Amino acid sequence: MTERLLRYFREKQQDIQSEKTYDTQCPFCSMQCKMQLVEQTIVTRKKYTAIGIDNPTTQGRLCMKGMNAHQHALNSSRITRPLLKKNGEFMPVSWEEALNHIKDQVTMIQTEHGHNAMAVYGSASITNEEAYLLGKFARVGLQTKYIDYNGRLCMSAAATAANQTFGADRGLTNPLSDIPHTRVIILAGTNIAECQPTIMPYFEKAIENGAYIIAIDPRETATTKIADLHLKIKPGTDAALANGLVKIIIDEQLINEDFIRSRTSGFEELKQHTDALSLNDIAEQTSVPLAHMRKAAVKFAKETSGMLFTARGIEQQTDGTAAVKGFLNMVLITGKIGKPYSGYGAITGQGNGQGAREHGQKADQLPGYRSIENEEHRA
Repeated sequence: MTERLLRYFREKQQDIQSEKTYDTQCPFCSMQCKMQLVEQTIVTRKKYTAIGIDNPTTQGRLCMKGMNAHQHALNSSRITRPLLKKNGEFMPVSWEEALNHIKDQVTMIQTEHGHNAMAVYGSASITNEEAYLLGKFARVGLQTKYIDYNGRLCMSAAATAANQTFGADRGLTNPLSDIPHTRVIILAGTNIAECQPTIMPYFEKAIENGAYIIAIDPRETATTKIADLHLKIKPGTDAALANGLVKIIIDEQLINEDFIRSRTSGFEELKQHTDALSLNDIAEQTSVPLAHMRKAAVKFAKETSGMLFTARGIEQQTDGTAAVKGFLNMVLITGKIGKPYSGYGAITGQGNGQGAREHGQKADQLPGYRSIENEEHRA
């Protein structure tokens, strides 16, 4: 009798249990970790588990955000139907009614105030295809000149600086696989240990291989703790610090003359600018001791390879573009770009900062790096 009951319950359990697997990816930071979401149905209850799967960037790693990302999509308070305010309260309506209401309102506003009365604001969390369609919707559908995305505050300063310096805006100039083999790394205004945890093994391997880490941040963070040298800068003075580091490298004749001569322009103007600066004034302005400044500059210049990473800490300032350009000058005058284990990276905060602007959401940039100001590109 007992065996029969056990067999019955086992068969019943198999009937009411099921498991489904969905291939997806984390929606949060720029690492874009791939994962599977496993849905288990036990009686009437569903249980979800996120499992990291292999991909070239993070090799199956997931952080806490990725492990729990599905909770946003499955939250019971999430809006799943259009809501329209009627008599002061939001009421569920059909998609047809919602879309017709939007069309009527847009038409009324543009008829009364012109096409540019409408603006479109996008996101670096959407796909390339969605970014392209959003740009088309704004410029062709609504015929408005006002379109932008969150990268305007996020990393547009870095994008502009890269465009002005290199003639191209690339998030990274070299692969992540170079990181473990480089000799010196500058992390300027980025807290990767907490914001992009799954990138950390690259830097941990670099440390194991003897890389020297320089962190520039006003705060003490999980990232500054792994650094050999922490430049605890006064907030908002990153551009001054970059100029100071460049000046030290030039003054101490640690520049790569061959690279400067063959691959750059404007060095004499840069030298004239830094000649007029006082390192003591910069030390006072930035709160970074001159000895620490010199140690960072000399270490970066003398090593055979080096990489520089920037993020929101130095970009989200009124002179963010100038700050990034200053650090890029450091990369150029030491010749640490265009060769193995050397280069620059703008660490984006969201999954598709690069694609979002490349495909049509940036106000001054048409899809494919074309300029809104170029008549041929506009056509």
